[in-house]
Amino acid sequence: MANYTNSKKGKFGTTMGVTSIIAILVILVLVVFAALSYTTAKADYHLSKKTAEVTAAYYEADTRAEELVSTIARAAWFSDWRSSFPELIVPTEGETAPVLSDETDGAHISFTEKIDETQELQVELLVSEDGKVSRLKWQVAPTGAWEPDTSLDLIQ
Repeated sequence: MANYTNSKKGKFGTTMGVTSIIAILVILVLVVFAALSYTTAKADYHLSKKTAEVTAAYYEADTRAEELVSTIARAAWFSDWRSSFPELIVPTEGETAPVLSDETDGAHISFTEKIDETQELQVELLVSEDGKVSRLKWQVAPTGAWEPDTSLDLIQ
């Protein structure tokens, strides 16, 4: 009879040990997934925040450029607008003074609006002889030269 009870305890003890190991592994996997989810959510939050800041800066520059285009369009309706062009436009901070050049198809006006430290909005307009203003260029461009990262910090 002693053998019968020992074999029962052995089976019961082994079964309990496997169940505990499986439970511990499941809990460990859940903890790892929770940590990964938290890290991903934090990175997404910072990326979203940065994207919102860049987008807001772009739209601020876009608004300033649209206001300048509106001023130019109002002035273009007058026949002598070219002579008073330097006085019409006073550049604000982050803005270059518009450059006027006469071409065969009309007057070309170009200027830039600063978006942030690394980007600017480049604008080029065409003012036809009848005073119609057309956009030739409206694009975001980097302000500095690109410098690649050539460091390889493999072992620290």
